Order: sequence, then structure tokens, then C-alpha cells
Amino acid sequence: MKVLIRLLMLALFATVIFIPRGMIPMWAYWSLFILLFFVLFLYYRIEYGVSLRAVSSLVQGKIRYSCFIAKVPPMSSEDLIRGRFIVTDDAFELYQKGSPARLVWSRSIDEVESIETAKVVGLRNGFHINLKDGNRDSFVVFRHEKIYAELIEALGWKAD
Repeated sequence: MKVLIRLLMLALFATVIFIPRGMIPMWAYWSLFILLFFVLFLYYRIEYGVSLRAVSSLVQGKIRYSCFIAKVPPMSSEDLIRGRFIVTDDAFELYQKGSPARLVWSRSIDEVESIETAKVVGLRNGFHINLKDGNRDSFVVFRHEKIYAELIEALGWKAD
């Protein structure tokens, strides 16, 4: 499926770039852009999307909160680690796409000193999880302020 979507993206991109606008009607030309963005969104969901149902079968206990997020890796040369971020009664966990979904990061809530929103990588917004030992875990998320508020509420903490 991924290969088919990649080929479709390549074909749409080539069509948009190399076919002159006058060769096809303008409505069809601009519709190709919309179709290209839809196929790109579909590829992103297939490549990185982890459903809550897939994760809930792996987690013992109640899931307090869940969202799609990307963890900033320790080395800046690596790609973001995208997946489903969940909060249970005693831990933060990040699951990545796989068959079944696999746990790629976990942190006990007891180790966390604070959570704060900030610019995380370049111009990308997100939040930092500051640990009691002085280390920090950083996450990139699109609606960082809303996710931050929901996360603090799920933990039962007071917002700053």
C-alpha cells in the first residue's frame, strides 16, 4: 500500500510540475494539488499513525490521556520519533507504528518535576518534560498549548 501511495505521489507531482497549465482545464490542474495533498496526508497517516485501539491492547491499566506526538531524539541528526503518546496512572509512554505497536519511550510520572511549553526544535513548538535529575525530554506537537492544558488536566496538576 505504501509503495502504491508513493508512486501516486510521484505521478501527481510530476504531472503538476511538468504538464503546462494550458494542456488541461484550470479546475483539473488545481484539483491535482488538492489530490496531491490528500495523498500526502494519507501517506503520513499510514506511515506514522498509531491508533488508540492498537495501544490500549498493550497497556495494562487505564489510559488517562492520548495524542499523536513526535519526540525529539537525543542526537539532532536523527529524525523525530513519531507515535501515540499516552499517560497512564503511573507513566508517560510513546508507542510507534508496528505490528503490534511497540513501546519506544517510557518515563515514570514520579521522575517528572515539571512540564513546560516552548519552542522545541527550530521553529517547532511543543513541550519539555523536565526531570528531577536535571534531564529533559522534548516533544513536538502542532497544537502545543491545547495539548499542554489537556495533559496537565489529565495528570491533575495545577497549571502555571
